[in-house]
Amino acid sequence: MKILLIFLLIFTTSVFAQVKITTTIKPLSDIVKEVGKDKVSTQYIIPSNVNFHLYEYKPQDLKTIYNCDLFVFIGEGEPSIDSIAKSLPDDKKLKVIDIKGMYLIKEEDHNEIHPAVWLDPENAKVIAKEVANFLSKKDPKNKDFYQRNLQSFINQCDELLNYGKAKFSTLKNRYFVSYHYEFPYFVKRFGLVYLAEIEIGHGREPTPKHLLNVIQKMKRYNVKAIFTSKQFYNPKTVKIVLEQTGAKVVFLDTMGESGSYISMMKFNVDEVYKVLSNLQ
Repeated sequence: MKILLIFLLIFTTSVFAQVKITTTIKPLSDIVKEVGKDKVSTQYIIPSNVNFHLYEYKPQDLKTIYNCDLFVFIGEGEPSIDSIAKSLPDDKKLKVIDIKGMYLIKEEDHNEIHPAVWLDPENAKVIAKEVANFLSKKDPKNKDFYQRNLQSFINQCDELLNYGKAKFSTLKNRYFVSYHYEFPYFVKRFGLVYLAEIEIGHGREPTPKHLLNVIQKMKRYNVKAIFTSKQFYNPKTVKIVLEQTGAKVVFLDTMGESGSYISMMKFNVDEVYKVLSNLQ
């Protein structure tokens, strides 16, 4: 009887054991969830309400990373990420910016890849495909399940892209100003024009000359909004620009605080469209 119980315990555990995937940030975790659903245990280690560039890893974070089946990270922007990932076997880590087919943009002030790749739904599709390939090999008996989920997510991304492009195509004023240079992938994919950003680089205070240039551009092109996320924003820095232009600050969601990946991106499309359409 005891032997039978032990066998049943082992069998049940093996049948219902989930693949464990850990990511650095929530949007990557959300993409993984779309593919893996209930057959995958997903978690992210950097809280979604902080500037992920400045996060300090805790011992529990490292334990979670080393104990998972796959660690998914961007490869730029996350602090000390290469030194953490280098101790993992190649088949247990996925560096997003190294995935074939990713659309990548260089930073304005240096030669590194801009990390916010997930704000382009085309990139989200590429990430999802790579995750689906991993899961299909790790858990082959559920390959069809993962591939169906992947196709469903790709369809949702395509619908989102069509939705956003259709809305923005009706705009005459497509000029986009942000606090931090945070949205190049979003702007490029949806056919907007990145006019300026307030902050120079990561956390560097803008010079009076730079702020004057931003103010002049905003007045020239009738820009009445500065887009940002709460993770990258300093009200003191932007105050003079708001006073001189009569613009307002509009908060977008870049870390999935409004829900799933698709709902986050739709929220951003709708918010940007609502503001820019009022400038027609």
